[in-house]
Amino acid sequence: MTAALPGGGAVGPLPLRTSSREGRIIANLEVLGRCPPRGGGMSGEDFRRLVEAMADPLVACDGEERIHYLNPAAERLLGWRRGELVGQGLEQLIPERLRIFEGRSLVRYLLGRRSAKGGRPVRMYLLRRGGAELEVEMTVGRVGEGPRELITLVLRRPPEFPDFTGEPWEQRPSAARERERASEERVYRLVFENAPVGLLHFDTTPTLLACNDAFVRIIGSRKRVLIGLNLDTLKEQAIVDCIHDVLAGKHAYFEGEYHSTTADKVTPVRIHFAPCFNERGQVEGGLGIVEDITEQRRAELERDRLFREAQEAVRVRDDFLTIASHELKTPLTPLSLRLASLERRLEHHEPVDPLLLRQARQHLLRLTALINDLLDASRIEAGRLALHFEPLELDDMVARALAGMEAERGQHRIDYTPPDAPLLIRGDTYRLEQVIDNLLENALKYSPGDSTVSVRLEKKDAFALLSVRDEGIGIPRDQQQQLFERYFRARNVAVTSYGGLGLGLYISRDIVERHGGRIWVESEVGRGSTFYVALPLYTSARASVPAP
Repeated sequence: MTAALPGGGAVGPLPLRTSSREGRIIANLEVLGRCPPRGGGMSGEDFRRLVEAMADPLVACDGEERIHYLNPAAERLLGWRRGELVGQGLEQLIPERLRIFEGRSLVRYLLGRRSAKGGRPVRMYLLRRGGAELEVEMTVGRVGEGPRELITLVLRRPPEFPDFTGEPWEQRPSAARERERASEERVYRLVFENAPVGLLHFDTTPTLLACNDAFVRIIGSRKRVLIGLNLDTLKEQAIVDCIHDVLAGKHAYFEGEYHSTTADKVTPVRIHFAPCFNERGQVEGGLGIVEDITEQRRAELERDRLFREAQEAVRVRDDFLTIASHELKTPLTPLSLRLASLERRLEHHEPVDPLLLRQARQHLLRLTALINDLLDASRIEAGRLALHFEPLELDDMVARALAGMEAERGQHRIDYTPPDAPLLIRGDTYRLEQVIDNLLENALKYSPGDSTVSVRLEKKDAFALLSVRDEGIGIPRDQQQQLFERYFRARNVAVTSYGGLGLGLYISRDIVERHGGRIWVESEVGRGSTFYVALPLYTSARASVPAP
């Protein structure tokens, strides 16, 4: 089948998959569009795709005003599917009060006035699926005669400032009523567009008819893409169920993740859906109030994080109080016993055993060390831990620290590998000795009594690198970063088995970092630990700290 053109020529055969009724419509549309012949222009299939892609809604019917075709834009605007209207009378789309004018159907009346209006569209009300009236601008055209007559209706939404043509149904209201209506519409638009939440309005089909800019920002799509969207196509079935509840006259609520169908965006939202009733009490559609709760979710996560940190802080405090009371009581009890024994011997003029004095002094030194750790931690927090820098040989300092540990090492073996040459650094002698003593004491404390503690001091690039390795219980990997925090003790350390307040490594890290160095640990549970301290050599005090 071909469509003849005025003056001769043909458009060419229509595609085989086109039905006879729809093929006749497309063929006539080609004539209406003055398509050039097949050899020099658009084929029937090309013209079909062009009509399907039109932004303006198009409805086509025959001379008896039976609907034969709707393009996708008309389906979206009117809420009908093509298969539901094809073969139905055009009155399905026209309100009853507008169907007859001057003894003719509305369409024939408008066709008779085409020349008078010069092709200008008229404002009109059409019926959407479900019965709601929709204001549109409509242009009516026709082509062919008799059984081949084709009538087309091209629709669009009316502009903000409409151009009235003077038809009876377009008669302007009185000036007062027009001002009142304009004021109402302005107030409505101001409220709708400036609401701090997203607003959407949908009909009974359910198709999205209107939305404000806040809703567009939340969803992440353009308004022209959203308008006309069938809400039954949403990915979240819970939202679709809410919409159907609303169309049944109920309020509905949704809170969760919204996956946009028109943009690659996921937004946590809270939506309150409410039905819209007409003057007869019938549901005409619904309204959605949408809140973006991204910030609220973020605040909830932050609140949960702070709560967990607070719980951890309380746990650390309780652990510290338990440890501190145990650690402070441990030297005080034997010290009190030693002093009581000395007091009795002196009262009875008995000779004093020097061992009692040495033991009492050791307990006193231990108590003093605990108190000094508390004071140092407080000074670090306040930024008042003073350092006095001077040139010093780190290898001599390590040798002195090892000699001081001879009396405390018990059955442990200490294997020391000194550097090939003296290593000169710039630092605080007292504080660096405090760091070395702490590492050695920890190695002896957390390893078996007959094991070996390996100490190595070497030059690595522009740094002096000290390592202390033990064969002890090791440190869980997930706790190694926290090891240098205040009051922290690894979970595999029992308070009653290993002493200390959990301040030694915290103080050591501060001292080392203020010397321009770095302290870190490598450990595996059950296979011991190795602590490293890197300090810049005196001639390279501004070098970058090496990576572990």
